[in-house]
Amino acid sequence: MNFKLYPSVLFLLLVLGSGFGQQAGSTRQNKPSSNNGQVIFSRSDNSGSTAGDAADKSASQQLSTTPTVPPAPSSATLATDAERTSLTYSSYDFEVHLEPAQRSIAVQARMVAHNSSDKPLERIALQLSSSLHWDSIQMDGKPEIFQTETVDSDIDHTGELTEAVVKLQKPLAPGAAIQMNVIYSGTVVPSSERLLRLGAPAKIADSSEWDAIGPDFTALRGFGNVIWFPVSTVPVLLGQGPEMFESVGKWKLRESDAYVAIHVLVEYLDVKPSVAFLNGRVAQPDGVQTEKSAAATDLPSSERGSARSGPSTNVRSAVKQGTGFTAPSEVIAGNRILQVVSFTLPSTRLGFAPLSFFVMSAAHEGVSGLDIYSRADNEAAASTYQNVFQQTRTLVEQWLGTHPKRPVVLVDLPNRDDLPFEERNILFLPLKEGIDSDTIDPVMAHMLGHAYFVSRRVWLDEGVAQFMTLLWIEQRAGLTTAIDQMDSHRAALAIAETTDPGVNPGQSLIEAWSDIYYRDKATDVLWMLRNIVGDEALGKALQAYIPANDHEPSYFQMLLQKSSNKDLERFFDDWVYRDTGLPDLHIVSAYWRPILNKNSSGKNYLVSVDVQNNSFCAAEVPVTVASAFSTQTRSLLIPAHSSAALRMLMDSKPAQAVVNDGSVPESESSHHEQTVVPAQ
Repeated sequence: MNFKLYPSVLFLLLVLGSGFGQQAGSTRQNKPSSNNGQVIFSRSDNSGSTAGDAADKSASQQLSTTPTVPPAPSSATLATDAERTSLTYSSYDFEVHLEPAQRSIAVQARMVAHNSSDKPLERIALQLSSSLHWDSIQMDGKPEIFQTETVDSDIDHTGELTEAVVKLQKPLAPGAAIQMNVIYSGTVVPSSERLLRLGAPAKIADSSEWDAIGPDFTALRGFGNVIWFPVSTVPVLLGQGPEMFESVGKWKLRESDAYVAIHVLVEYLDVKPSVAFLNGRVAQPDGVQTEKSAAATDLPSSERGSARSGPSTNVRSAVKQGTGFTAPSEVIAGNRILQVVSFTLPSTRLGFAPLSFFVMSAAHEGVSGLDIYSRADNEAAASTYQNVFQQTRTLVEQWLGTHPKRPVVLVDLPNRDDLPFEERNILFLPLKEGIDSDTIDPVMAHMLGHAYFVSRRVWLDEGVAQFMTLLWIEQRAGLTTAIDQMDSHRAALAIAETTDPGVNPGQSLIEAWSDIYYRDKATDVLWMLRNIVGDEALGKALQAYIPANDHEPSYFQMLLQKSSNKDLERFFDDWVYRDTGLPDLHIVSAYWRPILNKNSSGKNYLVSVDVQNNSFCAAEVPVTVASAFSTQTRSLLIPAHSSAALRMLMDSKPAQAVVNDGSVPESESSHHEQTVVPAQ
């Protein structure tokens, strides 16, 4: 049976990008900043300006203005990669204003950054999507001159970043912190540029790149898709192999302890946004709604003339200043009512996440433990997912207990071909009626894993969720199919793994930034632990896990040793705390000899299987010996750079020995067979 698992968009991009080498960090254009006290959330009508417009704009400039500073020099100098990676952010506080009808966003961001390098930092580099522009930058309360350049980088869906370089008035010492207050604005529309330039078919590119601001759905998936917030990172391109994906993972790991607060104000005309998903958390409307007349560009062209003569911009200014202005009961002829709704994410740890941002109008329904947000014209599709949820939950509860930590959240994407996106317990996907259960069931098992088990350690959080998927496949199609699913990522893991940890330390699961480690290898580790300690002991440890008590990397090991009464120090040291690579096993010999005592059927046979391990990583693998009438399986521990032998008694002549059934990943094949021959 062939189970369809949702593909990773990043993996898809990697496949498309292979073989298309490009040079990252190249400059497309140099631009001095127009840093003249640009006002956050101020807008001018696209249809042109009048004297009335100018007066209205003057009124709107009461909010968040910054002092005028001298213009920047006419040419800019790109920052170095060392400067781009010197900052680590500890907090973000965003005030976001969305105008979905204009596909526009304006943001005031207050951030605290630390110089994490060992040298004083004289310049700071900040980047945004190329569709956004910098309006002003303050450092420690002082306005700064900055220079901007457009830099090639596939961290953003446009394939470019707008980089601002600030020369600090005083160097930032190693370990020192600096407070930033930046204002920026622009538009976000669908862009498939980074995939199209690699030669990807337009249909695939469009289904992958669905980030945009729009009246019905706003999706900004954050780092790796849309850089809607300031970052400091090295530009990379898809054509450079895994560097793009390494950059995404390293950024998420580096910034995971930062705290994020977001307040979003959304303008709308007819359909009120009913829910937001901010940094992987569901946010309901704040409950304060203010009405105002639409700006001219929000209206059809036939109505713009009369609209411009009304008090629209003054109303907009009042809303942005938070004065609680209420529109008059009589609306000037030709105007439509423009309203606002707001959403808030209180200060919350960012976690291993890209800092995503979604806003939509949706019908909400579900059952206990499941929330479904579907498009108004697609509510019927929800029943299919409710049924799958109920069927799959039973399996997950056998392993993780009956008390979920949070609900599973499914969010309907606008286009049927859009590729899914997962963040924590929220899955964004096109909800479809009558979908094949083999497609959605394993995905639901994964999401239920996130609902019932939560950990700030990424290898556990993602590994347990994927482990639930494997258990579902095993239950549905058998052990062999589940192991085949594991083996499908072995080749990629073998390529990524270190072959000499003394020269190349690799990635330990504790500090992994690549999903081939924190998802795939972590799943392998949990499956191996299952074989070592048994289902009951592993299930008890998972259910006993309390995220708030996990202060040391060894916390889960201690839980598992308690439930199993086994010493697992060597295993965790080789597979979790350090990266010692993958085992490299070979059968040295497999032979049998008859023994003197006989059984009821005749002879007994002593079988000896010798296995060599040529790697730095110890492995405990199943060894199976089969005869024409019986089969026996035992575990064998083979230390690093050593060999081990297994002896077992068979009541019939042995024929075949199998070392490792694929459940332990190896650098080469994870399955070894040899004929058992008579001893010489």
